[in-house]
Amino acid sequence: MASGINNASFTERQLVTFLLGEDEFGADIMDVKEIIRVPEITKVPNAPGYIEGACNLRGNVLPIIDGRARFSMEKKQKDENSRVLVIDVDGKATGMVVDKVSEVMRVNTADIEETPRIVKNVDSDYLNGVVKLDNGNRLVMLLDVVKAVSAGSTGNGCKAEKEEGFKKNGVQENSSSIEVIDEEQLVSFLLDKEEYAIGIMQVKEIIRVPEIVKVPNCEAYVEGVVSIRNNLLPIINLRTYFGMGHKEITDHTRVLVVDMGNFTAGIMVDKVSEVLRVPASIIQPSPKFSAQSGEQLKGVAKLNNGKRMILMLEPSKLISADEYGLISGTAGIHEQAGEEKSIERQLMDEEQLVTFKIDMEEYGVKITDVQEINRMTEVTRIPRAPHYIEGIVNLRGNIIPALDLRKLFGLSEKQKTDATRIIIVDLNGKKTGIVVDSVSEVLRFEKTLIEPPPDILSSGIDSDYVEGVGKLNGGKRMILILNLDKVLSFNKVAV
Repeated sequence: MASGINNASFTERQLVTFLLGEDEFGADIMDVKEIIRVPEITKVPNAPGYIEGACNLRGNVLPIIDGRARFSMEKKQKDENSRVLVIDVDGKATGMVVDKVSEVMRVNTADIEETPRIVKNVDSDYLNGVVKLDNGNRLVMLLDVVKAVSAGSTGNGCKAEKEEGFKKNGVQENSSSIEVIDEEQLVSFLLDKEEYAIGIMQVKEIIRVPEIVKVPNCEAYVEGVVSIRNNLLPIINLRTYFGMGHKEITDHTRVLVVDMGNFTAGIMVDKVSEVLRVPASIIQPSPKFSAQSGEQLKGVAKLNNGKRMILMLEPSKLISADEYGLISGTAGIHEQAGEEKSIERQLMDEEQLVTFKIDMEEYGVKITDVQEINRMTEVTRIPRAPHYIEGIVNLRGNIIPALDLRKLFGLSEKQKTDATRIIIVDLNGKKTGIVVDSVSEVLRFEKTLIEPPPDILSSGIDSDYVEGVGKLNGGKRMILILNLDKVLSFNKVAV
């Protein structure tokens, strides 16, 4: 299991991000008990304007606060995107209506900046900082939802009035906690018009679709692999896996990073619906149309008297560890301890590269040196820098030099295109962006196919930059394996 993905580091925070008006906020996922669609709300007389009312949530009273009204924003009609964040306040639950829930994401605490003194709409006392994403084009304000909701639900003697209002309107308060023991908490999502769900304890995070590198000779349902925090994550397209028609990736498409049992994988879905709790009593065993389908479905949750059906998946039954090994190129990695030496020997005898193209030549760098692969981003020029230094880029608050390999190799300049990529490599703790024409794939092959570089390369580049040549397909495909220590030798002096 990839430890970097499975174990959240203390230097990270996991956030639920959501919209109120044009502003995007993030709340610590530990403060959000669940996310539900907007239920039928009972109005409470004489309550402050930001108190929407109350609803009955599994036999418990749930006070509802309008997030827009709470922060003095213009009121808006609720629509299909509106959601209620159920916030835990000292063991009691309070709901806050938001315009839309975006995603669940992890952010590095080092990327969180102090809140500016002047922030529109929201009192800065309720903000714990600002996260700058996409080179500052996307700002996520960290909202202390517990403080915001607590402040919004007290004062002006409204507590007694609210309780009385609840009783008058037929909503009886239950003194027990909102927690219900015999429940399943699920992340639900759509594939076409069908609704599926996976247990929230198996979902590590929810991310937008990242840059995916294709892997050859894999099953059709394997989109490829991505690098997340220095770990390779295979991406499974659930539509293809279930034999559904192809659908283009949209703004709604998401990847659920899921614990599959012995490994972690990304599951691509059309749209994430909500995080919800369902009583175990309304979950029925799944019908077994076949032995395989019966294993993959752990049950069917029937909501709204059966009008809403959610198919609950068992991720560990989707693909086996052997299939995962074929996808990731780590076949046998989960064998028993007695076979560890042979596995280690196998891995030592193989090379795994990220391959890319410059002109017609194909190059490769070791996957262990690659941190991530990004689309070309805005580069700030640096005066008096070496001609092959494109400039510097801002990667989530970190300033990284960008090296143009075409210039380093003395090749003609080429206009940047949609295929242009910047590969972020980490060598001896120093990060550098390498600008390439296009990224091909993640490739694994035996080290016996690697030969020392000839003194003179046909491409005309300095052979000192190449540590070996991988000859594949009987020598028809040649991959020049770069010596990053030589290529990035400018890192040894100040740029």
